[in-house]
Amino acid sequence: MDRLDPARTALTLVHMGKGVAGKVDTPFSRIFRPRAEQTGIIGVQERLLDGFRSATAKVVYTLVTYEPGFPGVRPNSPLYRAAIDADALQEGTPAVEVMDEVAPGPGEPVVRGTAGSGFEGTPLDTILRWEGVDTLVLAGVATDVAVESTARAACDLGYRTVIVSDACTADSDDAHVSALGRLQKWFGETPTADQVLSALG
Repeated sequence: MDRLDPARTALTLVHMGKGVAGKVDTPFSRIFRPRAEQTGIIGVQERLLDGFRSATAKVVYTLVTYEPGFPGVRPNSPLYRAAIDADALQEGTPAVEVMDEVAPGPGEPVVRGTAGSGFEGTPLDTILRWEGVDTLVLAGVATDVAVESTARAACDLGYRTVIVSDACTADSDDAHVSALGRLQKWFGETPTADQVLSALG
């Protein structure tokens, strides 16, 4: 892949919350924590964080966080119904903290919203443009849900969009591979973490 300029590139960890891929029990962590462990994405994300921080590139996080009572959130999809039915991912609870293994460092922003895309209803685009970022490197959960939604939005907003293929996972290998295929065909690049770190370094 072409070189990544650290001054204009941001690593974005998508929805790596304790109640999504961590050890806080929710309907989501019951699916994605085992998948994260099986696929090894947490270790890959740790390597990416080390590399981006060493290169003084930007790091930003997105998290789903609902207000108590879920105001403004409609149970119009299986995703939102699962959150509402389980009373999950509400502000002020451990479920909406970033996982300890990939926790933010000093000055690394955590952007909170209620949608799959990290851009929807959040200041993510403003933060990135203020920092002079034009390239977004995405890792997180799930490849075919929040990662894909965020990647599509990033592409629409004009960012060079890079989805790290071995730093994301879905609820199955087939779903992961299918999402990467769509993303590579239409919206961005899907290199491995090694390729990303080589391009950054």
